[in-house]
Amino acid sequence: MSWSKIPKLLENEEKNFSLFLNKNRCGGCQVCVYLCPTGILEMGDELNMRIAYIPRVKEGKAKYCTACKRCEYGCPDWCLYILQETENENVANKAKV
Repeated sequence: MSWSKIPKLLENEEKNFSLFLNKNRCGGCQVCVYLCPTGILEMGDELNMRIAYIPRVKEGKAKYCTACKRCEYGCPDWCLYILQETENENVANKAKV
């Protein structure tokens, strides 16, 4: 699996992490929205192949993400991933090999 194929919900260059969403894995349960301590996630109006609405980052709120990984750990479908940029680069390099 290549991380470059999974869309980023947000990228925080200051804190060196990215939040990825595997859109077609999402069941639309909203657990990530309720678990986010900073309240940056909301359900969007985009449907995936499971006919579920997927989460998105609220406009102008991306900078408030702390990379606490509550959304990642709470997701029953394992569709959210937070990776430090150094991890992201290492995973991408391994995928190329």
